[in-house]
Amino acid sequence: MATNIRSIIIGAGSAISNRVSNSQVYDYPPDSVNQFPAIIPMVDNLDMAMVMAGNSFQGTLRIVCLVERADVREAWLRMYDMMDTTGSGTSVIAALKADATLNASVDSSYIAGVQNIGAKEVGGHVYIGFDVMLPFVFTVT
Repeated sequence: MATNIRSIIIGAGSAISNRVSNSQVYDYPPDSVNQFPAIIPMVDNLDMAMVMAGNSFQGTLRIVCLVERADVREAWLRMYDMMDTTGSGTSVIAALKADATLNASVDSSYIAGVQNIGAKEVGGHVYIGFDVMLPFVFTVT
């Protein structure tokens, strides 16, 4: 299952980086971020009943989106662009809506919500950003 989860994390990052210009995807929580926007997909939870059955599983990804350092004046405006549901080339939400299979790594996913909007501390540094909650279903073949 670890390889499947790893593939889902990579697929989510690819789904975003393919559509959001100049995005930097991390497949781990970094100590600091120097290139923006930064995308950090992580597993938030897994449905263990489905996992134990062995044929498929479902869970939720938390996609942490860091727009810019908190001291950059335009950070809030860039964040609003990244959350826009229709923004081509800038919107994480639009990118995830356009690729519900996360680069063919899951059967389906959908955006359940956006959380933690505003200042976020990562590795002792403060950034402006938000989290996208993305439930998914994956069938093991």
